[in-house]
Amino acid sequence: MTQYAILCGSAPKGFRQRKIEYMYDFLIRETGKSQETEEALVLPNGVNELFLEGLLNEVFDKAAEEDDGGVILYLCAQTESDLHSQLSDCAIPDVEVVRLGENEIRKEVIDYYADLAEKMDIDFHVEYSVDGEFVREEEIGYEKVSGGKNLC
Repeated sequence: MTQYAILCGSAPKGFRQRKIEYMYDFLIRETGKSQETEEALVLPNGVNELFLEGLLNEVFDKAAEEDDGGVILYLCAQTESDLHSQLSDCAIPDVEVVRLGENEIRKEVIDYYADLAEKMDIDFHVEYSVDGEFVREEEIGYEKVSGGKNLC
């Protein structure tokens, strides 16, 4: 079984959340879900909704090609209230979102992919987590590339 993972955090630039690192380490270890490193994508500083949809479309296509492929979406917010926020600057009331740093992902989009996974017979697991503990990328072995951008 091939598992694809997208791990989205809410850390400031140059930092990562401890829980994201623990989940990544678990997934790529043989004792975990036996994932290959390239099958787990870490987005430590959040992700916008459109980019996440593109990623999910891509991994759903790959998982559908497998007999029993699966997808893990791990969303790690900074606070509990970020997991149950309302859409900012929106005239439509009661649109619930997950806030990852400056980005917001509507929960209805995540629910859409859960329904799609069921129709496509893909094992889709979504986990919501909270972690306000950040660690500098340099402390965990990540180096910065020129121009101040993070190497992910």
